[in-house]
Amino acid sequence: MRKKKKKIKFKGIVASVLALAFLFFFQVDVNDKNVNMAKDLFQTVKSLFYSITIDTNYEVGVVSRVVDGDTVVITIDGVEKKVRFIGVNTPESVGRYAKNPQPYGKEASKFTKEKLDGKQVYLEKDVSDTDKYGRLLRYIWLEEPDKSKLEDTMFNAILLKEGYASVMTYPPDVKYSKTFVKIEEKARNNKTGLWKIKK
Repeated sequence: MRKKKKKIKFKGIVASVLALAFLFFFQVDVNDKNVNMAKDLFQTVKSLFYSITIDTNYEVGVVSRVVDGDTVVITIDGVEKKVRFIGVNTPESVGRYAKNPQPYGKEASKFTKEKLDGKQVYLEKDVSDTDKYGRLLRYIWLEEPDKSKLEDTMFNAILLKEGYASVMTYPPDVKYSKTFVKIEEKARNNKTGLWKIKK
Protein backbone atom coordinates (compact mmCIF):
# COMPACT_ATOMS: atom_id res chain seq x y z
CA MET A 1 0.00 0.00 0.00
CA ARG A 2 1.36 3.39 -0.96
CA LYS A 3 1.19 5.66 2.06
CA LYS A 4 1.53 9.39 2.26
CA LYS A 5 3.28 11.01 5.19
CA LYS A 6 3.27 14.52 6.53
CA LYS A 7 6.20 16.13 8.26
CA ILE A 8 5.54 17.61 11.69
CA LYS A 9 5.77 21.39 11.44
CA PHE A 10 8.49 23.20 13.34
CA LYS A 11 10.22 19.97 14.37
CA GLY A 12 13.53 21.40 13.17
CA ILE A 13 13.07 24.35 15.50
CA VAL A 14 12.16 22.05 18.39
CA ALA A 15 15.25 19.92 17.74
CA SER A 16 17.47 22.98 17.74
CA VAL A 17 15.98 24.32 20.98
CA LEU A 18 16.43 20.97 22.71
CA ALA A 19 20.03 20.67 21.58
CA LEU A 20 20.83 24.21 22.69
CA ALA A 21 19.13 23.53 26.02
CA PHE A 22 21.42 20.54 26.44
CA LEU A 23 24.48 22.68 25.78
CA PHE A 24 23.31 25.24 28.33
CA PHE A 25 22.33 22.65 30.95
CA PHE A 26 25.67 20.88 30.81
CA GLN A 27 27.52 24.20 30.41
CA VAL A 28 29.44 23.05 27.34
CA ASP A 29 31.93 25.65 26.27
CA VAL A 30 32.04 25.97 22.49
CA ASN A 31 35.82 26.38 22.82
CA ASP A 32 36.06 23.31 25.00
CA LYS A 33 37.33 19.91 23.80
CA ASN A 34 33.76 18.60 24.32
CA VAL A 35 32.45 20.75 21.50
CA ASN A 36 32.66 17.90 19.01
CA MET A 37 30.59 15.75 21.33
CA ALA A 38 28.05 18.56 21.58
CA LYS A 39 27.91 18.93 17.82
CA ASP A 40 27.39 15.20 17.39
CA LEU A 41 24.60 15.27 19.93
CA PHE A 42 23.00 18.25 18.21
CA GLN A 43 22.97 16.39 14.88
CA THR A 44 21.60 13.23 16.52
CA VAL A 45 18.72 15.05 18.19
CA LYS A 46 18.00 16.98 15.00
CA SER A 47 17.93 13.83 12.86
CA LEU A 48 15.68 12.07 15.36
CA PHE A 49 13.11 14.86 15.16
CA TYR A 50 13.34 15.00 11.40
CA SER A 51 12.65 11.28 11.20
CA ILE A 52 9.41 11.65 13.13
CA THR A 53 6.39 11.62 10.84
CA ILE A 54 2.65 11.32 11.15
CA ASP A 55 1.52 8.24 9.28
CA THR A 56 -1.72 9.35 7.67
CA ASN A 57 -2.30 5.84 6.35
CA TYR A 58 -3.91 6.75 3.07
CA GLU A 59 -3.63 5.75 -0.56
CA VAL A 60 -4.17 7.89 -3.63
CA GLY A 61 -6.21 6.71 -6.62
CA VAL A 62 -8.54 7.73 -9.41
CA VAL A 63 -12.19 6.69 -9.53
CA SER A 64 -12.59 4.75 -12.76
CA ARG A 65 -16.19 3.60 -12.29
CA VAL A 66 -19.11 4.19 -9.95
CA VAL A 67 -21.03 1.03 -9.04
CA ASP A 68 -23.69 2.67 -6.90
CA GLY A 69 -24.01 5.29 -4.18
CA ASP A 70 -21.58 3.68 -1.72
CA THR A 71 -19.35 1.54 -3.93
CA VAL A 72 -16.86 2.55 -6.60
CA VAL A 73 -13.94 1.14 -8.56
CA ILE A 74 -10.68 3.00 -7.98
CA THR A 75 -7.42 2.64 -9.87
CA ILE A 76 -4.55 2.53 -7.38
CA ASP A 77 -1.02 2.20 -8.73
CA GLY A 78 -2.41 0.96 -12.05
CA VAL A 79 -4.67 -1.69 -10.49
CA GLU A 80 -8.46 -1.40 -10.37
CA LYS A 81 -9.98 -2.17 -6.98
CA LYS A 82 -13.59 -2.19 -5.88
CA VAL A 83 -14.04 0.00 -2.81
CA ARG A 84 -16.92 0.07 -0.33
CA PHE A 85 -17.33 3.25 1.73
CA ILE A 86 -16.99 2.65 5.46
CA GLY A 87 -19.77 3.57 7.88
CA VAL A 88 -22.50 4.55 5.43
CA ASN A 89 -25.18 2.86 3.37
CA THR A 90 -27.03 4.28 0.38
CA PRO A 91 -30.32 2.82 -0.92
CA GLU A 92 -29.77 -0.02 -3.40
CA SER A 93 -30.10 0.58 -7.14
CA VAL A 94 -28.07 -2.15 -8.88
CA GLY A 95 -28.01 -5.94 -9.07
CA ARG A 96 -31.34 -7.40 -8.02
CA TYR A 97 -32.55 -3.86 -7.38
CA ALA A 98 -31.79 -2.63 -10.92
CA LYS A 99 -35.39 -2.95 -12.09
CA ASN A 100 -36.90 -1.93 -8.79
CA PRO A 101 -34.45 0.38 -6.97
CA GLN A 102 -35.00 1.36 -3.37
CA PRO A 103 -36.30 4.91 -2.80
CA TYR A 104 -33.51 7.43 -3.39
CA GLY A 105 -31.17 4.74 -4.70
CA LYS A 106 -30.91 6.21 -8.19
CA GLU A 107 -30.39 9.70 -6.78
CA ALA A 108 -27.57 8.46 -4.53
CA SER A 109 -25.84 6.69 -7.42
CA LYS A 110 -26.15 9.76 -9.62
CA PHE A 111 -24.75 12.00 -6.87
CA THR A 112 -21.73 9.74 -6.32
CA LYS A 113 -21.07 9.58 -10.06
CA GLU A 114 -21.26 13.34 -10.44
CA LYS A 115 -18.89 13.95 -7.55
CA LEU A 116 -16.37 11.12 -7.91
CA ASP A 117 -16.23 9.71 -11.45
CA GLY A 118 -12.78 10.34 -12.94
CA LYS A 119 -11.60 12.23 -9.83
CA GLN A 120 -8.46 11.72 -7.80
CA VAL A 121 -9.31 10.67 -4.25
CA TYR A 122 -7.55 9.77 -1.02
CA LEU A 123 -8.42 6.46 0.62
CA GLU A 124 -8.15 6.12 4.40
CA LYS A 125 -8.20 2.71 6.04
CA ASP A 126 -9.72 1.99 9.44
CA VAL A 127 -9.06 -1.46 10.95
CA SER A 128 -10.37 -3.91 8.34
CA ASP A 129 -8.79 -4.04 4.91
CA THR A 130 -11.61 -5.75 3.01
CA ASP A 131 -15.16 -7.02 3.52
CA LYS A 132 -16.45 -10.55 2.92
CA TYR A 133 -16.88 -9.75 -0.77
CA GLY A 134 -13.23 -8.76 -1.17
CA ARG A 135 -13.95 -5.05 -1.54
CA LEU A 136 -11.56 -2.59 0.05
CA LEU A 137 -13.12 -0.79 3.02
CA ARG A 138 -12.14 2.87 3.03
CA TYR A 139 -13.06 6.44 3.93
CA ILE A 140 -12.90 8.48 0.72
CA TRP A 141 -11.51 11.99 0.86
CA LEU A 142 -11.74 14.55 -1.94
CA GLU A 143 -8.46 16.10 -0.80
CA GLU A 144 -5.72 15.18 1.63
CA PRO A 145 -7.37 13.98 4.87
CA ASP A 146 -8.01 16.77 7.36
CA LYS A 147 -10.38 16.01 10.24
CA SER A 148 -11.18 19.69 10.69
CA LYS A 149 -12.79 19.68 7.23
CA LEU A 150 -14.37 16.23 7.46
CA GLU A 151 -17.96 17.24 6.64
CA ASP A 152 -16.87 19.00 3.47
CA THR A 153 -14.05 16.83 2.16
CA MET A 154 -14.72 13.24 3.27
CA PHE A 155 -17.21 11.76 0.81
CA ASN A 156 -18.65 9.27 3.32
CA ALA A 157 -19.64 12.23 5.50
CA ILE A 158 -20.87 14.24 2.52
CA LEU A 159 -23.30 11.44 1.59
CA LEU A 160 -24.74 11.63 5.11
CA LYS A 161 -24.80 15.41 5.17
CA GLU A 162 -26.64 15.64 1.84
CA GLY A 163 -29.12 12.92 2.80
CA TYR A 164 -28.03 10.27 0.30
CA ALA A 165 -27.02 7.72 2.94
CA SER A 166 -27.67 6.52 6.46
CA VAL A 167 -25.15 5.39 9.05
CA MET A 168 -24.18 1.73 8.93
CA THR A 169 -21.53 0.72 11.46
CA TYR A 170 -19.67 -2.56 11.52
CA PRO A 171 -17.07 -2.89 14.30
CA PRO A 172 -14.11 -2.70 14.42
CA ASP A 173 -14.32 0.05 11.76
CA VAL A 174 -15.77 2.74 14.00
CA LYS A 175 -13.21 5.56 13.82
CA TYR A 176 -15.74 8.21 12.75
CA SER A 177 -18.98 6.52 13.84
CA LYS A 178 -19.92 9.10 16.50
CA THR A 179 -19.32 11.93 14.06
CA PHE A 180 -21.35 10.15 11.38
CA VAL A 181 -24.30 9.72 13.76
CA LYS A 182 -24.31 13.45 14.49
CA ILE A 183 -24.18 14.32 10.78
CA GLU A 184 -27.07 11.97 10.00
CA GLU A 185 -29.12 13.34 12.87
CA LYS A 186 -28.73 16.84 11.47
CA ALA A 187 -29.82 15.66 7.99
CA ARG A 188 -32.83 13.89 9.51
CA ASN A 189 -33.89 16.96 11.44
CA ASN A 190 -33.57 19.09 8.31
CA LYS A 191 -35.39 16.46 6.21
CA THR A 192 -32.54 16.47 3.75
CA GLY A 193 -32.48 14.07 0.79
CA LEU A 194 -33.93 10.65 1.53
CA TRP A 195 -35.20 11.89 4.91
CA LYS A 196 -37.88 13.84 3.02
CA ILE A 197 -39.53 10.54 2.21
CA LYS A 198 -38.55 8.41 5.23
CA LYS A 199 -40.73 8.37 8.27
